[in-house]
Amino acid sequence: MAGDLHRPAIDRPWVPAPNPRGVPSTVPYRLPRRHSIGFYVMVAGLVLLGVAGFIVVLPLLTESAGTGAAARSGIIALIPVVVVTAIIWWIDSWEPEPHWIMIAMFLWGGGVAVAIAAWLNSAWAESFYLATGNAAKASIWGAVVSAPLVEEAAKGLGVILVFVFFKKHLNGPLDGIAYGAMSGLGFAFTENILYFTRYFDYLQEIAILRFSSPLLHPLCTAVIGMFLGFAVYARSRWAALPLLVPGYLIAAAIHFMHNGWATIAGSQTDGSMSFNYLAVQIPSYLAAVILVVWFRREESLIIAERLGEYQRAGWLAPYEVEMLGSLEGRKRARDWAASRGPHAKEAMKRFQQEATHLALNRQRAALQTIPVAAAQREEAKTLATIGQARAIFMTGVR
Repeated sequence: MAGDLHRPAIDRPWVPAPNPRGVPSTVPYRLPRRHSIGFYVMVAGLVLLGVAGFIVVLPLLTESAGTGAAARSGIIALIPVVVVTAIIWWIDSWEPEPHWIMIAMFLWGGGVAVAIAAWLNSAWAESFYLATGNAAKASIWGAVVSAPLVEEAAKGLGVILVFVFFKKHLNGPLDGIAYGAMSGLGFAFTENILYFTRYFDYLQEIAILRFSSPLLHPLCTAVIGMFLGFAVYARSRWAALPLLVPGYLIAAAIHFMHNGWATIAGSQTDGSMSFNYLAVQIPSYLAAVILVVWFRREESLIIAERLGEYQRAGWLAPYEVEMLGSLEGRKRARDWAASRGPHAKEAMKRFQQEATHLALNRQRAALQTIPVAAAQREEAKTLATIGQARAIFMTGVR
């Protein structure tokens, strides 16, 4: 499926109409909204859910060592957040997702997913204890079996909501990886605070141990997001259901193996944790790097190929397509626009965003995952915005 991303069954869903006007003669001083009011309403709902979830788990973060310790722990827990966010930004650099959705995913993972996991994990472990009367086995069951199943489902639910309500902003596996990783990163952030406050007297040792696996939660949920991203290429949204199964199972399996070996290492001194890194984490990270590099290359090919069609129709100049075809070229163009004023810089950024959206919209129509009529309406709106943005940065409106 992924190998044919830039070779759709129908290569040309329609031929872009020639551009009869060229650059508009009048210069707009304000570009149209990038997102609709409905977009912001739905994002606000997700953000509020995430904040509410964090409020629910807040007593768990403060009960062990108090508010001051929780605040200090939160600052320390931000260290891997900064590092992993930079990695996610690189993954998503070709077609950056809306910042508000990414923030909502972080809050979902750090709030709602943690609240769900805390409740279900505790209930499952307690049920196991009542059935067996063995507290040690109940604890192991909760960490090794319940946690991978419950936590990956809770984190992945956020990505499913993005797929359902923001499918326009989920254009393939790279987007799914970015959303899933942000949900997992939020979960890891709150979980780190919980561990730091629970063992506050050993904060340095716990921080080193927790930071030794900073990508576990983001990686696992990114797998779910990746499979949901493949569902974008299907003609029906229901294709997401069978694709969710392997995504969820692989995510839970990676989590299960990590927690299992960590539990063994916690009770033994035979190098079990080293085996965890060599047998589980490092291979998982290497596989993730290979997939991400491949997906990024595929996405760049799609963008270049589709924008070339608009160049031949007269909507884009050859030098614009060349600029849009490389991240370095895009950066140089933004730097050039910045020298012409803040409005020009913002217009160049919007020009690049809309051009990328134009290419991916055409690609989805070529794959027959959206109706041609809807894609053409989106095309007309996007081309109009591209023309307005060009007029602003070319004339240097300040």
